[in-house]
Formats: sequence, structure tokens, C-alpha cells
Amino acid sequence: MLDKEYRDKANLAELNNLHGKVAAVLAENLDDPKILANAIKFLKDNNVTADVMESESMQSLADSIKQIAKEEEEAVGGSISIEELLGSS
Repeated sequence: MLDKEYRDKANLAELNNLHGKVAAVLAENLDDPKILANAIKFLKDNNVTADVMESESMQSLADSIKQIAKEEEEAVGGSISIEELLGSS
């Protein structure tokens, strides 16, 4: 008989379902810089990578990230790096 600690853990199907829902919510809200930062972290944590130079859609995403960083820099009246933007979540 399994002890209580193991009975209460999510099974693989539940974790896959949760993972899909998190990905969907992040994807639907990429216009928010903090959500975008969380989406990038989510991809990194799940070892999802892409060669930006080989993919037109990835280049577009990189351009969007740069634009958001530029807008944030203008809003705060100082210099903000993409790394600082991503760390602001």
C-alpha cells in the first residue's frame, strides 16, 4: 500500500495537463513584458531552444523583445537591458 505522501502527488497526465495550460496562458499574454519574461523562463526551464537566425518567427520574437525593452527604457527614463527586463518578473 502506498503511503499518503505518494498518493497525494499528481500523476503524469495531470502534470502534462497543467504544463499545457501554463503554456497556453503564457502564449495568450505575450504583450505584457512580465508575462513575456515568464514565458521565456518557462521555455528555458523546459530546455526549449531555437536558433533565432534560422527562423523568421523567432527573429520576429527577438525583435518584439527588443522593442518592449526599448519601450520600458523610455518609460522609466533610463537605460534598461533586456536581461534586466527579463529579471523584473
